[in-house]
Amino acid sequence: MEKGTAVKQIKELKPDELKQIYKTHVKEDFPRSERRPYSSMEKMTNAGKYISFGYYDDDSLLAYACYIVSASESTRSLRLTSDERDHNRVLCGYDMRAENGMYALLDYFAVVPELRGRGTGSEFLQKLEGILPAKNGAFIEAESPDSAKSEEEAALRRRRIHFYLSNDAVLTNTKCLLFGVDYNILYIGRADDTNPAQEQLHCAIEDLYQEIYRPVYGRLCKPYVSEENQ
Repeated sequence: MEKGTAVKQIKELKPDELKQIYKTHVKEDFPRSERRPYSSMEKMTNAGKYISFGYYDDDSLLAYACYIVSASESTRSLRLTSDERDHNRVLCGYDMRAENGMYALLDYFAVVPELRGRGTGSEFLQKLEGILPAKNGAFIEAESPDSAKSEEEAALRRRRIHFYLSNDAVLTNTKCLLFGVDYNILYIGRADDTNPAQEQLHCAIEDLYQEIYRPVYGRLCKPYVSEENQ
């Protein structure tokens, strides 16, 4: 390699690195209503439920991504009620928590402003597939164009969804009303994915949401099957 040649690389972020990105980028890239406190990210990171990556060109940050990852099956199973276990068996035909393994939920994804629209986001997202420590794949929340307050906002939401669809994501038939915001749920499987059925994906995202939002699940977090995405 010639001296001075830039090398792009993905690096798992340490808590202090994530904190710096939170201060200098997340606060600029996302409105207050969409930002979780850094203390929450740090707590989940220390518990092994949150993982963050930076995409760098030498020492220059190009983009970043943060994921919520599910806990181990045995840990989650201990927190289930009998009704929840029965629900999964009836809907999916088997106990999803014993069969699913781990899924992830994309919490934040952004490219630095000066590089947007140049393919950096697609490059980063595709490289993450082989790095993310989820046995299965990752879910993505995208605000529904149908609930936008203006055509301009709806067009922006459609562009976001198109970005993920053009990078191997599929639109599931599950949506979620989360803290008053209606989200479409997309899914990116791993390279060896066996194309899971929509019912399986619905059970998996329900499972993940129950784990993340258990105190408000069913009230402020309401996943549901959408007929329009069938």
